[in-house]
Amino acid sequence: MKTDMRGEILSRKPGVAVARGATDRKQTENALRESEARFRGLSALSADVYWEQDEQFRFKSFSGAGLTEFEPGRTSRLLGTTRWEADYINMTPADWAAHRVLLDSRQSFRDLELCRYGAGGRKCWIRVSGAPVFDASGAFQGYRGIARNITERRRAEELRELEHAVTRILAEADSASAGLQAVFRAVCETEGFECGRFFRLDEKADVLRFAEGWSVPDSAVEHFIALSRDRVYRPGEGLSGLAWQTGQPQWSVDVTRDPRTGSGASKTTPRGIGLHGAFVVPVVLGGKAIGVFSFASRKPREPEEQLVQAIIAIGRQIGQFLQRRQADEQRQILETQLRQAQKMQAIGTLATGMAHEFNNVLRVILANLELVRMDLASGLSVRASIDEIDKAGRRAQDFVQEILAFAAPQTPQRQRLALGDVVQETVRLLRATVPSWIQLDVEISPGTPEVLANATQIHQLLVNLCTNAYQSMNGVSGRIVLGLSDVTLEAAAMRLLPDLQPGHYVHLRVSDSGSGIDPAIRERIFEPFFSTKPVGQGTGLGLAVVRAIVKAHQGAIDVESRPGMGTTFHVYLPAAQEVLAHGAVEEAYNRTHGRDRHVLFLDDNEALVSATVQSMSRRGFRMSGYTVPEAALDAVRAAPREYDVFVSDHRMPRLSGLDLARELSRIRPDLPIIIISGYVDEELQRAARELGVRRVIYKLHTLDELVDIIDLVTGVSISH
Repeated sequence: MKTDMRGEILSRKPGVAVARGATDRKQTENALRESEARFRGLSALSADVYWEQDEQFRFKSFSGAGLTEFEPGRTSRLLGTTRWEADYINMTPADWAAHRVLLDSRQSFRDLELCRYGAGGRKCWIRVSGAPVFDASGAFQGYRGIARNITERRRAEELRELEHAVTRILAEADSASAGLQAVFRAVCETEGFECGRFFRLDEKADVLRFAEGWSVPDSAVEHFIALSRDRVYRPGEGLSGLAWQTGQPQWSVDVTRDPRTGSGASKTTPRGIGLHGAFVVPVVLGGKAIGVFSFASRKPREPEEQLVQAIIAIGRQIGQFLQRRQADEQRQILETQLRQAQKMQAIGTLATGMAHEFNNVLRVILANLELVRMDLASGLSVRASIDEIDKAGRRAQDFVQEILAFAAPQTPQRQRLALGDVVQETVRLLRATVPSWIQLDVEISPGTPEVLANATQIHQLLVNLCTNAYQSMNGVSGRIVLGLSDVTLEAAAMRLLPDLQPGHYVHLRVSDSGSGIDPAIRERIFEPFFSTKPVGQGTGLGLAVVRAIVKAHQGAIDVESRPGMGTTFHVYLPAAQEVLAHGAVEEAYNRTHGRDRHVLFLDDNEALVSATVQSMSRRGFRMSGYTVPEAALDAVRAAPREYDVFVSDHRMPRLSGLDLARELSRIRPDLPIIIISGYVDEELQRAARELGVRRVIYKLHTLDELVDIIDLVTGVSISH
């Protein structure tokens, strides 16, 4: 044996070297076995599961106290398989491919979360971390790591997200129905239910009645929801009745085996359409059940306390939401009733003026009729007298339309309107009701443009402002001025009128010399029901209605006032765009109307039918007039292609205009139909559209209006 200068061994005999190498390997193997023993000892004490894989990434062992947290037999079935062979629902092939790249490069990984469906259809989540294992020589042996059951944590997060989603849904819902539908959808899609229903308490009948429902796109389930609309539950009847009666959630793993759900299998019960799992929760408000939520699924569902508590919390949200919506609806009904009452109060204010004006109209008509008689006897022209009678008749017709609009709410119809005419008309009416010691003046700038507005609403706006003005004078003489002018608002003015856009506006002002407005209450004068008048005098809606009308016309209102110095209300309405040249108007009046078109005209007023037929015939139309609806229908049946348009009054004995339209659609579907009515609301318009009626119009001022509408529905080009 050789040694160096320090006495170190430079070489050994071959047998000695081999013995030393065997000893080293033995020591390494013993160290590995001791390490594995310590690993297994620690795993037995941990709440996690320890796993090992071979070099092909196949599971070869599981250990640890955490095994009790997993489905029985689950780990045994995984032995000899890879992780990506399992049925995890949150991993795509691309996800697994990326994971394989990491394993093939022998890198460690942390907190890989995997989800699968376990027994009872519940989601199970685990979080996995692992590291590669190498032997003493550095050869790759596989992977070793830990897995933890995180189902409870993930489930809590999932349900918390569902509750937050419901909160957002209810905050954004436009109606109770839309809110409930969206909540049902969110719960069913998140939790795997096929349908959800809400039964609301009918306190008078002491039963639960269907209020709302949602289902997946499945014809049987959709039919089940439709049939549920007639379903009622009494206390203790079925799961819904039990949840209502006891105030406690009711869960059925399988309704087909649950005696609480009854023995029937009709299509109005879950069991009748193949549903199994069912879950009902009472909706409680103020300690009292106001209804129940009912969910059902095709698969049996085991009870889950976390879900129960989450749905109970959602039920509380729904209860509060429904209470708010109900309060909103009741307030809207009350406001509508009060607005209508305010309208009736306004027409009471106008009644004297209307009576005065009608007397004037009648005097004009009677006086001119007397002139006609005298002129005819003398052989003189009667045209001027007839024109005056015509003007008086149209004026009376306007008054009737205004009374109808005040007395019965209907959909406002807007048209191009010269506000100067409305202002003059309002002043003429108010002179009969405003105390004589108050002076009413009008200041209208020439060339003020038209606006797109509803005449009746503008009339009401002016009456309210003028009434407010003369009441502010407290019995003292004074002056009210109604002014009208056009104004162009620049961007700088928008700071004071933020509801408007720069542009061309009509400026309406109502000024008074009254007591002015106290600055302390100035910000509140447009609030509904706010009033400074004694109890019993006024509704407190006058100025609130004014502001609502202005906003509905895309306008703005402002007020300037100083105590003792009077008040001025400024109203700005968008000016209507110019669309008609003077030459076009002249051309329109010179056109030939009838063009030999055949019009069937129906009204139960014989005098009106006779006058209309004669006048329209002189305009070039072929006319057939009827006063009996059945006779008009018989005429169309006898010659369906004989008529170009069918014009009918809506309110007649036995058959209405809609009834006629329904029958005519069977006889000749393409026949243009025009319905005339003195009262047109949204319901009439909707029903007419569904029946194919071309136009629903108010009672006509002149037959020229009817001619224009006939031109429109029969496709004849007109110039105005």
